[in-house]
Amino acid sequence: MKAWLVKWRVGGGRHGREDFETCYTKEIAQSFAVLVGDNGENRSEGYPKGCHGLQQTGSTCPDAGMPTFKQYARTNYAARTAASPTRRYDYLAEAKRHVFPFFGHLPLNEVTRRVLREWAEWMLAKPSARNEHQPGKPLSPEQAARRWALANDIPVKKTGRVSSEALRLWRAAGSPVPQERAAATLSPGTVAKLYRGSIKPVFRAAMQEGEDGEPPLLFSTPCDGFHLPATPVAAPAVLFGPEVEIYLRAVYDTDPATALFVVTEMATGLRWGELAGLHVSGLDPAGGVIHVVQAYALLLNERTGRKEWQLKPYPKSKKRRQVPISIQLATLLTQHANGKQPDEPVFQGVAGCYIDYGNQRNTILQPALTLARQRGLSKHITPQALRHTMITMLRDGGVAPGVMQLVAGHESYQTTAGYAGSQTPAQRRLILDSVQPVVDAAEAVFDTPPEDSYL
Repeated sequence: MKAWLVKWRVGGGRHGREDFETCYTKEIAQSFAVLVGDNGENRSEGYPKGCHGLQQTGSTCPDAGMPTFKQYARTNYAARTAASPTRRYDYLAEAKRHVFPFFGHLPLNEVTRRVLREWAEWMLAKPSARNEHQPGKPLSPEQAARRWALANDIPVKKTGRVSSEALRLWRAAGSPVPQERAAATLSPGTVAKLYRGSIKPVFRAAMQEGEDGEPPLLFSTPCDGFHLPATPVAAPAVLFGPEVEIYLRAVYDTDPATALFVVTEMATGLRWGELAGLHVSGLDPAGGVIHVVQAYALLLNERTGRKEWQLKPYPKSKKRRQVPISIQLATLLTQHANGKQPDEPVFQGVAGCYIDYGNQRNTILQPALTLARQRGLSKHITPQALRHTMITMLRDGGVAPGVMQLVAGHESYQTTAGYAGSQTPAQRRLILDSVQPVVDAAEAVFDTPPEDSYL
């Protein structure tokens, strides 16, 4: 089988990274070379690397009335007026990165289930954003020697120059270089999210009549009968019993102000942005409630076309709600807010501004989690895990599901019902107590030996 290799240097400079593509017909190779040149010596979106088969799936005489997936999807994303500008921006940004490079050049009627299956396989093999955009640099001899010495309990400084003795021992051991961790790839959950938001609705829209009665572009969708790879189901991390104090003390020892932030998250179930955007005016210590009316979120700035942290005038579900708080928590929050103006955030960062999410995570919560693990906590705790902890406590405490939904701010009851899908120590105790009569009867029937005999 003949093949034509098209090679170029990215950007056109002689020091640019070399790239290439293998084509299986001369015509494809020639048109691909023209596209590379027209695209500033860069790979065109219509020809993703490793997707040679799709280069040949296009019709030699494409239907002039049939738009490509990329063309129609752009129009569809912009027409989703029920979604916020930020969400429409996210649909397009995700498609540009993960969908258009694979089959955006294909006409809508040429995207088949096979194409979708190959796209899913391609996505699951892609490196995650951290590995794709921040590749690890090769270790220097000193870095390799330090890691080797630490792994073999050889005294060495964690920073600065490595001693000549440590370097000598490292070289005597054959100058071993620690293996880098395998690059993480995109998860099935990420692939499913992209499919549900940026692909499936596009084909559904193409099967509908136009606003002025234009006939549908498609009469069937490749999404029918297509199934994504199964997503592993993982129970959310939740703190139980003594774990709450272990984690809270670790955060307090790292930063006392953030410890109160964490206490409020666990005691109210507020989302991170709802708590970061809580103003002093939202506190009602006399009524024993917090008024959740807004959120601090990463939103699209339509003037600049970029996403920025901004105050959103409503919470996630677009419904304001009240969350009860105890007298003790109300007292702590009132003391913390003392001296602040009603329109100022309760929890503030540098110079009285809103809390920076990345700064709180990297400089406080991550070190606190490391400290908590040293003290015996084995779970990976995030702000969302603290919210799960509170909602799970409500369930274990017998709070009615409808009330749980109101407090959590879930738009759908199905979301709240999802918290009933896992057993907790409290639920396990209730289950065992409920079936205890059966166990008691079994002891009499089978003449079960006393418990002491098992010790």
